[in-house]
Amino acid sequence: MTAEVLCGRNVLPSMGGVEKQGKLLKISGEEGLKGVYYPPDDRSRFELIGRKMSQPYSLNRSPRRLCEGVEPEIPPKAGRRPVRRPFNHYTPALTDWWIVPSLELPFFKYSKFFFTWGNEAHDTLKCGLYLAKGLDPMLRSVYPTKKGRRLLMDDSWGWHSFYPAVASGKFTEQLRETVRRLNHPVEILFEGGYVDDPGLFNPDSELRKRDRYRLVVDPADDSIRVGGAKRDAMSLKTLNKIRDWKSFSEVMAWLDSEQFMWCDLFVANTYPIAPGGELPEGCEVRTAAEIYAEWLAVFQEYL
Repeated sequence: MTAEVLCGRNVLPSMGGVEKQGKLLKISGEEGLKGVYYPPDDRSRFELIGRKMSQPYSLNRSPRRLCEGVEPEIPPKAGRRPVRRPFNHYTPALTDWWIVPSLELPFFKYSKFFFTWGNEAHDTLKCGLYLAKGLDPMLRSVYPTKKGRRLLMDDSWGWHSFYPAVASGKFTEQLRETVRRLNHPVEILFEGGYVDDPGLFNPDSELRKRDRYRLVVDPADDSIRVGGAKRDAMSLKTLNKIRDWKSFSEVMAWLDSEQFMWCDLFVANTYPIAPGGELPEGCEVRTAAEIYAEWLAVFQEYL
């Protein structure tokens, strides 16, 4: 028994125990199903508690606090412990946070853990693996400036340890197994486009023109599919070919081969939070240590 989303509306299957309370419908049914249905004008969502569609809440209620809680859980690597860094030092309570493997700049070349708000309402958090696919090092002679050279991928870039795992199928199996264990969908987010002039390109600028694609990895049918896209640069439209895991691998090979393409990639899990601190009755809860253990630790080897 599940809730389906069709044409932007929640369509509830037949179920017993529906009780109207003001605008909300309190729902209960077989196998202990419980939930709250919000009509379309009230954010159009259906939350299930204690069943497959439910997602555990995070006890840490901001990207900064979750990042602070996760950092001590990460084991040192080659005697060095990863460190926390905010995206914007001037608004640490509101900005995204990263855990990076080194203090050496630029940070964008590293695979890292990221922590961000999941939506504008600030009632969810996203966290996971974040890395950038930079420009092909063979372009060194074309872009000789210092600013241009920093965009070229050398051996220190995280992409060089991540993509071989994608090509071999290792990363795919890690992700599929983890999503089956979590028992709810996760996302792979792509943001990128072609770089016309590396001397003028700023990877950290929110104003740069880029495409945004969202892939959904669903344990219900072991699928991966495009869940949404915003195409401002029309550079990542090849991602529309992703229909299954085979086509995902093929599209990733295409992405790796694009010499002038810059792409940020996020493997993201979402955790609801209770902004006021009051958790829903009966919900599952995760500490920062538990979020690291069930999700982030899977990608530890890529940092």
